[in-house]
Amino acid sequence: MDMKRLKPFVITTFLILLITLSSCSTTSKLQKIVDHNYSVEHMMGQIEAPEFESTYPTFYQTGYEWHKHSLDLIAEAEDYILISTFLGVEHPAVFPVWKALSEKAASGVDVYIIIDSSSNFQMVPFVNERIKAAFMQLKELNLNFVEYNSLSTSNIFLIPNLLTRDHRKYWIIDGKKIAVGGVNVNQTSVDYPSGYGNTDTMIELTSPGATRELIDTFVETWNKFSSQSISSNNFSVDPNLEGETTKLWFVNHRWPTNSKVATMFDTFATYAEKELWLVQGYTFLTPKLLKRIEFAISRGVEVNIMLSEYSTQPKYEMASRWGVLDLIKAGANVYIFDSPVGSFLHSKMIVADGKLVTVGSANYNFRSETLSLELNFVFEDQKIGQEVLDYIGELLKESRLVTIEEAESFRTFRTWYNHLLMQIWG
Repeated sequence: MDMKRLKPFVITTFLILLITLSSCSTTSKLQKIVDHNYSVEHMMGQIEAPEFESTYPTFYQTGYEWHKHSLDLIAEAEDYILISTFLGVEHPAVFPVWKALSEKAASGVDVYIIIDSSSNFQMVPFVNERIKAAFMQLKELNLNFVEYNSLSTSNIFLIPNLLTRDHRKYWIIDGKKIAVGGVNVNQTSVDYPSGYGNTDTMIELTSPGATRELIDTFVETWNKFSSQSISSNNFSVDPNLEGETTKLWFVNHRWPTNSKVATMFDTFATYAEKELWLVQGYTFLTPKLLKRIEFAISRGVEVNIMLSEYSTQPKYEMASRWGVLDLIKAGANVYIFDSPVGSFLHSKMIVADGKLVTVGSANYNFRSETLSLELNFVFEDQKIGQEVLDYIGELLKESRLVTIEEAESFRTFRTWYNHLLMQIWG
């Protein structure tokens, strides 16, 4: 499929969507949430996000850190490994993962992998050179995999099929450990700190209930795109939960249902009374997204948004830069993380009042609110909130506060055009 020929089609589609978005006001909805003092439980109940007991999560804060740990998880697996990744590519940096999975499968461990079709269109950072998706390599390694929603010519005239992507990243190991976050199985995720690897976040925890929910999610997706049907009953879950525990809400957004991600964002904007942090490298604003920020600020909340230098493609960086001026004029503090090793901050984390926390795949943009499948865990826990704030404090040491003069310099035709395009494409 010729992606260049599709760009006018995508932009036209977006313009129609933008007109709709521009007319949508969230202020009255947010005010109602505040007036009724809705709890997190109530908000999560509205989107049928189940609540589960879990251990405290372990944080992995670079793609390479997670990459090393994932090899240990593969080595320890005895029964099965289920992996869903937005991007999975053929590259020397990630070959150890594919090789380890192949060897595990050959030893009798069940291995299943879901990879989004977007992997077919990944580029070498800073170079106009395409990287191969991992599909052929996985076939050669005799691994079980499916391509989520193929970007084939047969889908060109079916807009939902073309635009809907599985952006989730999660691992399930033997029904004992699960991990969610932003790390893909691609070179820009795991090649830190070579100059373009990501500073990213995955969390690992134990939760029998969330594990069963995640297995059902995986099986449902797999069976939709594979001729090789599998059953959730084939994957056992360890019922044991040891050590100090907390609770999580399981936010699994599937388009075209009512946006669970949007409600999650609303929850944070209305929960915060003092401080709201969004660590979001891909913040492509729409009027609705901006109004949520404005609403929080109008209530006296200090809103802080952290973007990043070193996007793997200039179009993503320019798209994020366009909205900075609007954020500053609304009263938000905008920081740009400038990694000393040139890594892109790919983490997707939000924390309100140092207590309400979410980590997962969702970006603060239109695509994550609507078109993409997303997976986030939400915690209401002071201990987890403090750990995230401590980490943000470390990021701030390598970040600068954007001035209004710098924000005005971002307003060019190129940044506007890429901001427009990335609403759908990014």
